[in-house]
Amino acid sequence: MIMFLLACTGGGGTTYSGVAMSDYFPLDGERTWVFNNEDTTITWQLRISKQLQTSQKDGREVVTFDYDNAETGELLGTVSWSVVKGDEVMVHDYSLGAEASVAFDPPVAITAPSDTMQVGEEVASDTKDGNGKSWTFTSTYVESYPECPTTYSEDFTKCAHFVVTTEDGGEGTTPLFVADMTLVSSLGPAFVTLPGWSTPWELSSFDFSAGE
Repeated sequence: MIMFLLACTGGGGTTYSGVAMSDYFPLDGERTWVFNNEDTTITWQLRISKQLQTSQKDGREVVTFDYDNAETGELLGTVSWSVVKGDEVMVHDYSLGAEASVAFDPPVAITAPSDTMQVGEEVASDTKDGNGKSWTFTSTYVESYPECPTTYSEDFTKCAHFVVTTEDGGEGTTPLFVADMTLVSSLGPAFVTLPGWSTPWELSSFDFSAGE
């Protein structure tokens, strides 16, 4: 069951439909992000890279991203997403470390069914994973940023602060999409704070190829 929670707008006048959140979760082409942690004692780099092989579920293309140590290749986990313009962004399955991926049934709704969200708006999604564990995930479009410069680029504009939360399942048990994210339209994460880290990872390099 998906519970859709609308922020109060108050007053009269024209209703603002909100921002198309699918723009901030791009899956096209070949994509690799590399991040440095703002805690300088953490010297390794986080890499998020799109797997070339995709799949189809319920008519949606599902794309998997690997999260790993860019130097050693040690896998932190995976997240499989689908994004359809004008529809909700979904997470279909996840893995932690080198474990096998676990599917959600139903998939986790990360954004509103209409695709558009207003600042302060929340979406809650109840599901179970393939291990029988029940989850409730809550996503919030926290605020917009006029700009969000990083080491990689000083020119990022129209950024979205987006947070996904869930109950604390203990260290090493929380899916990696449960994160505090600053997102750039068409590019994806400029900053991301993952479960288990108290400081954000800042984008330091980004590789994109449109592919075939």
